[in-house]
Amino acid sequence: MDSIHFEVLNQLLSDLDASGISEEERIIFNQSWHWLSAWEDVKPGLHDLKQNHVITTLSNGNYSMLLDLAKNADLPWDCILSTELFGTYKPDPRVYIEAISLLGCEPEQTLMVASHSYDLDAAKSIGIKTCYVYRPDEFGCGKGEDSGDTARFDVVVDSFTDIRGSIL
Repeated sequence: MDSIHFEVLNQLLSDLDASGISEEERIIFNQSWHWLSAWEDVKPGLHDLKQNHVITTLSNGNYSMLLDLAKNADLPWDCILSTELFGTYKPDPRVYIEAISLLGCEPEQTLMVASHSYDLDAAKSIGIKTCYVYRPDEFGCGKGEDSGDTARFDVVVDSFTDIRGSIL
């Protein structure tokens, strides 16, 4: 994912005719993905879930980025899974199938939590239960995802801290 981010960054800078930015500055800027903060409800929500459940991330991000994010945000994952392991990206159904297989689970024993409907739709297509977390600022201030009718998801919440109470 770092290489994809870097390609996109270079294309954007080229489109903006921003030739004064050195290669070293671009590399440093591209690493900013590794230092993003988690939404403020994520850490307490994960701690709530971890009391009774195995919690893992399944991300299109590469392992080095996911490890940096988890460490810097002090996220209590039991496991970190990257699509890098599977040689393809979400929403390819193989990603979800292989991930739950690695964890020794069946789809119906699994809950996919996400704020991107495409991710949940793909997980649901193979029988995984779904939880949609609405993020009104996911793509910038006041720019939330238009997920359409959320009734297709098993659980819909506004915060990670609401998940545990919604699935018990």
